[in-house]
Amino acid sequence: MHWSRDFVGLPHIFAGRNRDGVDCWGLFWLIYRDVLGISIASYATETMDAPERAQIARLIASDRAVSPWVPVDRGQEREFDMAVFRRGGIEAHVGIVIAPGKMLHIVEGGQSCAETYAAGRWSARLVGLHRHVNRAA
Repeated sequence: MHWSRDFVGLPHIFAGRNRDGVDCWGLFWLIYRDVLGISIASYATETMDAPERAQIARLIASDRAVSPWVPVDRGQEREFDMAVFRRGGIEAHVGIVIAPGKMLHIVEGGQSCAETYAAGRWSARLVGLHRHVNRAA
């Protein structure tokens, strides 16, 4: 069984960081913690007072701008890479690659799910792929 199945169906909760509910960064954070044992910034308390999408965009951009994230060319992505997407004109959404062209993610009002980003609505919104330095080898 693929590790991602344990994370499908989690409900969306703004700034959620556990299995009771997550936002897109919270899902990414939870997987890094629980599956990989890699600690990354949770940003849970930093996002509570701001509109979710703009705040997440700022956090994603700042976290990618510094170590521990390394850009990855499209077509070179692999499991556990971060896929960053534009929503509403800003880079405000992340998914976690579960296979090339396929991600696990969550959007407001939904549940976490596996979805393709190689084609369809997410393909045109993909703005970057990034790999954690601990996974770069």
